Amino acid sequence: MTFVAVVVGAVIIFFGLPKNEPPGELIVPAMAYTDELTNGEVVGSPDAPVVMEVYSDFQCPACKLFVTDQLSGLVNEFVKPGLLRIEARDVAFLTRGSDESLRLAVGAACAAEQDRYWQFHDIAFYNQGRENQGDHDAAFIARVADAAGVDRAAWDTCIARSDVAAEIQSQTNGATSAGISSTPTLVVNGERFVGVQQYSVLAERIRALAASPSPAASEAPAQ
Repeated sequence: MTFVAVVVGAVIIFFGLPKNEPPGELIVPAMAYTDELTNGEVVGSPDAPVVMEVYSDFQCPACKLFVTDQLSGLVNEFVKPGLLRIEARDVAFLTRGSDESLRLAVGAACAAEQDRYWQFHDIAFYNQGRENQGDHDAAFIARVADAAGVDRAAWDTCIARSDVAAEIQSQTNGATSAGISSTPTLVVNGERFVGVQQYSVLAERIRALAASPSPAASEAPAQ
């Protein structure tokens, strides 16, 4: 994963991101997701002409930038009007000496089983701590789950299941096999955008694809 670390590090330097510190009181972003808008790890209409798959690691600072700086704009401008569907593809790339990325992704997957994925997703990113320093321990992840409004008994049972972690690892391996080696990577109707893009660039491409008669296509590995 050395290449991943280098790429992510370069992105961080490029954007001048500050070092994340361990969270105190959780920040709960104002974005509201309705039941009609979400389905597990997916937000948006199944009939949307544009599909954006987002490969991200919950410990990735550049992924946090995408979430805090661009996601709400994409949802409001394109998802809600039915032009765009966003499909999350959580991976555990940043696993050097720690399983924090994996455990965060498991927590999100279990929130998805209750259709609270996007609440968990946003809270986790807005409160992102330091990479592989123990900030994302079991207590932190449980706090995120509670803030996301999950049924804790069902969520606790889910995160204890070995198959959930195995699925995240399989998705991570599948992404690597497909040539995805850094996060965030966006796959928009089969076209890849690596790293945090300018919002205007994404918006222009989404508008062009939405106006095209071609059906949405994906180059993502089979799930």
